[in-house]
Formats: sequence, structure tokens, C-alpha cells
Amino acid sequence: MGTIRIRFILVALAVGFFAVGMSAFLNYFKYKSTFGEIVKDRMLVIGRGVENTVQASLAVGLQFTDLDTLPPLLSRESAADNLIRGIDVFDHTGQILYSTDPARVKREVPSAWVRAADRSKTTDWISEDGADAIAGISLKNNFDLTVGYLAMRYPRAYLDDAASSVGREILIAAAAAFLGLALVTPLALSVVIRRFERDLAALERAASHLEDGSAPPPDTGSAFDASIASLHASLAGARKGLAEVRSKLDAAPTG
Repeated sequence: MGTIRIRFILVALAVGFFAVGMSAFLNYFKYKSTFGEIVKDRMLVIGRGVENTVQASLAVGLQFTDLDTLPPLLSRESAADNLIRGIDVFDHTGQILYSTDPARVKREVPSAWVRAADRSKTTDWISEDGADAIAGISLKNNFDLTVGYLAMRYPRAYLDDAASSVGREILIAAAAAFLGLALVTPLALSVVIRRFERDLAALERAASHLEDGSAPPPDTGSAFDASIASLHASLAGARKGLAEVRSKLDAAPTG
């Protein structure tokens, strides 16, 4: 009986630890993904203002490469959020045409930016460049043709620090849940298993009574009392029938 109790407790602890561990794991990555999306959307709110200005300029006949008012606009928009490290506008070849950092103009952006923008099925896209995360917008003209790309750079460490902080909180909560499981599970299962062991003992006693054909065992309060009584009555009837057949066979004349 003691072995059964230990096995039940170990299985329950393993299941509980797995459930808590998976919950903590999924919550961490869910938070990390959600927080990243929130920050990206925060960047895109600013990018939409730049996008609208570009589309308005193209609508009046200006060329994408001749938007003289765009650099000052980029500088003003980048100052609207201290999380922005810089804003770049580049063409389909990856060459930067406008930037908040004049030294970056005419340089090539990482090829990963261009691939991310090309793969995007919407106007929004994301990428990474070393320590920076990139939230981008595909800039289109009035004919819905892509004429360039807007990229807003912000520190990836900001996302990692937030995820690490929440990860520590989740880890502490998971450890507390593990401790609670380790303390409560054996106590709770002991109550349940004690009743289970009592039922097994009742079945063992009933089996011994059924084997020797004695009177049925007294009621023990077990859930199996009705089944035991029914089985005992069936076996008693079977024994009586076999005894009658045996007596008839013994009384039959032999040839």
C-alpha cells in the first residue's frame, strides 16, 4: 500500500510541475511577443505621419528622390519619442536616400531590411540589425506602387530588459507554485489515497470470503459493498447449482 501511495504522489507532482513549468514558459514568450508588438505599433504611429507626408508630396507631382522637406520632418518625428534612435528612408536597392543621421545618406542598409520589406504582405515589416530593432513601412504612391521604405530604429535592449524583468517575476511565481505543489499535493492525495487503500482492503477481505464460500463480509462503508454482495450472491447460486449437479451425477446408476 505504501508503494502505491508514493507512486500516486510522484505522478501527481510530476504532472503539476510540468503544468506550472509550461504555463510559466508560455506566459514569458507570450509577454515578450506582445510587448514587442506594442513597441512596434508605437513606432509605426510616428511612421504613419511620415508616410502621409510622403504620399501627399507624391500626389502633387514631386519625385520621391526630390523631397527636400523630408529630412527636417524625419528629425522632428524622431524627437517625438526618445526610444527612436534614428529614421532612415531607402529605395528598393537598399540605398538610404534620407536619414536623421546625414552620415548614413547614400549608404546601403543591411540586406535583411530589404528582404523583410519584400516579404511583407502588408505595408508593415520588422527586422533586426545588431543592437537595433527595426519597425518599417513600405511607402507607396497613388498607384499603390512601392517607391521606397521607411525604417525606424530603436534599441533591442529595451525589449530584452523588459522581457528579462518579467521573466524573473514569472520565475519567482513559478517557484512559489512549485513549493506550494510540493507541500499541498502529498497532503491532499494522502486523504484520497487513504480511502482508496481502505477500498482495496475491503476487496481483499471480500475475495478471501468468496474463495472459502463463507458468509459475505459485513458492510465496511466502501463504495464496493453493493458489488461485493451481488458477486457473493451470484457465486453462492453457482455453488448451489454445481452441488445439485454433482449430487445427481453421484446418484445416477453406473452401467
